[in-house]
Amino acid sequence: MFKRTLINIGAGAALAAAAVLGTGAAAYAHECYNANRSEKGNAGASNSESWLTVHFAELTAGLPEADAECVNDAYAATGAPTSFTIKIKGANGQGGTLGANNPNVETKAADGKGIDQIFAAHGADIAGSFEACGVALPF
Repeated sequence: MFKRTLINIGAGAALAAAAVLGTGAAAYAHECYNANRSEKGNAGASNSESWLTVHFAELTAGLPEADAECVNDAYAATGAPTSFTIKIKGANGQGGTLGANNPNVETKAADGKGIDQIFAAHGADIAGSFEACGVALPF
């Protein structure tokens, strides 16, 4: 009984995360990044407690080697960034998030200028890479 409860809780959490990521609400969960910042700038920012660099390859950790290689190669072929430095602490802006009250957030979320949202800008590349290899998304 306890094992089933844990499975149900885990499944519920996974579905909630997928729903948030899929609806664009994840922009308010700090998945915003500076699309204009250089790799050197990202490296400097990631040395701060406020920023964290996440790498696409982290999504394939734990997959069988052939699947991970296929997904990583498919994603690399898209030309999308292989890493994103995201604000994790002390986000700027009203409401505690980047762009929370920006009336242009929907039209500016993936324009490649300033602050963009990872999934608005590259969600299709991310999902498509997994789909092309027949691998389920990890979230």
